[in-house]
Amino acid sequence: MLIKLKSIQIIIFIFLIGFPAFSHPHMWFTSSLEVIFAGKTLKGAYVTWTFDRFFSADVISGYDLNGDGVFSAEETADVYENAFRYTENYYYFTFIRQGEKRTSPDHIEKTSFSVWQNKGIVSYRFFIDLSGFEGQEIFLACYDYTFFCDITYPKNAAVKFIYDKSLIEPSYFIIENKNYPVYYDPLGAMDDNRIYYKWAPGLNTYYPKEVRIRFENAYEKKMDNYFFCR
Repeated sequence: MLIKLKSIQIIIFIFLIGFPAFSHPHMWFTSSLEVIFAGKTLKGAYVTWTFDRFFSADVISGYDLNGDGVFSAEETADVYENAFRYTENYYYFTFIRQGEKRTSPDHIEKTSFSVWQNKGIVSYRFFIDLSGFEGQEIFLACYDYTFFCDITYPKNAAVKFIYDKSLIEPSYFIIENKNYPVYYDPLGAMDDNRIYYKWAPGLNTYYPKEVRIRFENAYEKKMDNYFFCR
């Protein structure tokens, strides 16, 4: 009962504190990536979500029970169970694409999840496994297809690479993908989480932004540049 009550309190807080009664979106956060390579192989990425002040305040008041400004292991587990795990119903807002094939994480392990706050702003961090993907290009996107949440990438800090510079040269840029439009009702109430599969009068259109990640063999690229410059 206590767990359900906490989840309900979070929802009620989002719905009532300071937001208009209508119009999407109702919640805002940024998403950034720390992409991990082992040798020449892509292993995965840590995703960090940093929330708006309103949602942050509710998480802090609801889960930092001793008010010390730090989420203990027990408090972190509580946040995972009651204020993060439900995003599984929305594919963790994470979409992975190679060519026309799109997937999402099946499950986010509790052991990879962390939460902290800095001056009243809460962040989540979790790991997604990308080791099953082949090739040298992958697209990662973070968005809410109901547009209840407006998710953006932090300017100049969307992606960080952890890699061996002698082996690979990774790069990224952000593109708008118009092949996967999100339709939403701009006047939708706060409990409106309907999914619209096609446009209809009165709906707005949002195009998700994908992070295109490429990684090339450092030696091969060096040789290509050498012969190109000759």
